[in-house]
Amino acid sequence: MTTSIYGWCGKILKIDLSESRISELKTMDYANRFLGGRGVATRIYWEEVGPGVSAFDPENHLIFMTGPLGATGAQGASRFEVVGKSPMLMPEGFCYGNLGGFFGPFLKKAGYDGVVISGRSAKPVYLRIHDGEAQILDGSLLWGKGVYEVRDILKKSHGKNVRFVTTGVAGENMCRSANLMTDNEGSATGGFGAVMGSKNLKAVAVLGTGSPLVAKPKELKELNKLTIHLNKRDPLLAPFPEEQVRRTGQSSCFQCGLDCKYRNSFRTASGKNVVRKCQSMFVYFPWVLGRPGESMETAVDATGICNDLSICTMEMYNIVQWLDTCYTSGYLTDKQTGLDISKLGTREFFENLATMVARREGFGDILADGLLRAGEKLGEEARAHFSNEVSGVGDGASYSAREYLMNGLLYALEPRQPIAMLHEVSWLTGLWVMNQADPESSPVTSEVFRAAATKFWGSEKAWDLNTHEGKAVAAAKIIDRTYVKDSLLLCDSVWPLMVSWNTPDHLGDPTLESRIFTAATGIETDETGLNQYGERIFNLQRRVLLREGRRPKVDDVPEEFNFVDPVETVFMNPDVIVPGPGEEVVSRKGQTLDRDVFEEMRKEFYELRGWDSETGLQKAETLERLGLSDLV
Repeated sequence: MTTSIYGWCGKILKIDLSESRISELKTMDYANRFLGGRGVATRIYWEEVGPGVSAFDPENHLIFMTGPLGATGAQGASRFEVVGKSPMLMPEGFCYGNLGGFFGPFLKKAGYDGVVISGRSAKPVYLRIHDGEAQILDGSLLWGKGVYEVRDILKKSHGKNVRFVTTGVAGENMCRSANLMTDNEGSATGGFGAVMGSKNLKAVAVLGTGSPLVAKPKELKELNKLTIHLNKRDPLLAPFPEEQVRRTGQSSCFQCGLDCKYRNSFRTASGKNVVRKCQSMFVYFPWVLGRPGESMETAVDATGICNDLSICTMEMYNIVQWLDTCYTSGYLTDKQTGLDISKLGTREFFENLATMVARREGFGDILADGLLRAGEKLGEEARAHFSNEVSGVGDGASYSAREYLMNGLLYALEPRQPIAMLHEVSWLTGLWVMNQADPESSPVTSEVFRAAATKFWGSEKAWDLNTHEGKAVAAAKIIDRTYVKDSLLLCDSVWPLMVSWNTPDHLGDPTLESRIFTAATGIETDETGLNQYGERIFNLQRRVLLREGRRPKVDDVPEEFNFVDPVETVFMNPDVIVPGPGEEVVSRKGQTLDRDVFEEMRKEFYELRGWDSETGLQKAETLERLGLSDLV
């Protein structure tokens, strides 16, 4: 594969499954304004998916998009984005997901920056992409198979180096929480596995031997060395007893030499070698932990069961928690559900439940439409047993505005849980919490916390999580940087590099992303210039949401529990502590989000964005300034 465009390949594959038609789009018709990944995919969604299209209509598009840094050797740039109308949201609407592993870089090595899929095949199919060529192939042998068996069949058919994105039985049965799964246990929530299933598309397999050109390879190499040095850190402790599940290292994605805090390799006592990452490790953890005599290997297996069936682990966690609460209160019985509650915490219970959901069997058919819709069907008594986590696509109590004020804006303005944005706040705070407990475990003292927050969030008031001052500015900075990150396709495990174990002041460098982008593409820019892409993409998404019926003053609000339910504990921060002035430690335990405070932050945010402060609608001059005059 050859290209004259640095960073990008220059082509996007377009597949119409209804007509079995394969064509191409020109990447730079989109990338000049929207970079790649989330930006380009959102623009294509705007052009192709009308507001009246439902998630399971053939007209819905499944849009996979890489970024300009993928397969260039840039560190932490192995991810790809998926965009489409989500069946998991209620009501259905625009959504996005983000996956790691090897598929994204190998798609670029095969000569394409993305794949846009529409229509519905009359029979099961899969796509094969290899060095500039694409085929629609018979997928009947893959249909009905789990993710791991699909992986093995594709490798046997196309060679051990083939990379893929697929969905399991839950996707085939259009369970609304069905995931997309890719190699190395990469996954994306949002119900896009169900969209893939609705199209009778089982998988996309890719092989590639090329590479995109890099404008300044020597500079990129030096920046990679710098990134690896700044990122070098001690590994986090594994959550499992070592005699039952032993951490053996990290499972890196393509061309990545960074210390990853999310993706780990484990070996179980029975001899299984597995990769587990982030939240998915904890899908069944509390119930196994509370089951006397049950090995933690059951918790490891539970994640694999979800992944093989392609069930969202966040949704599955909420289902188990809801069932536990319902059984304890006497609302549900074994007879009503077809489950043996006495076995909750065992592998058998979890496997039975997951299979019922994935295959839409019995009570699992109700749960397969998601807890929100199950609550609508079953009524108020069922909803009364929901936890705060059950409020959308992962949009729950973790890192809520009760603990971290600016997160109220981040939650309020996105169609799903904005986890990459939330991590900016929670990860920095978590490192500070670690330092408070053990200064040797983390370099983030109160002084480092304040300095990093000021440097990355654009305001000297941003660090103070007990006042709303500076939080609108911080939210705008976090949003712009995250949209850029999701368009360059940089990994959330490292980026932004806010703190470092290996600098005298322990601060990271907010200019790294723009310098790496310039080295890879040859396009000269700086931090401010790069973040302007993020502002443009954010405004584009805003127009998409408005077109689909978003009501700003009604919908730009975090979930009601933030205002009425005092916070008691937070993941990575059980005592809900935050830095105060000097060395003071302040607890937000028992706090709620004040409505007037939120209204003031939101109004300031609207004004900062150049939106009408009363209606939340974008002003024509703002869209024109951002090069979006065609959206006016």
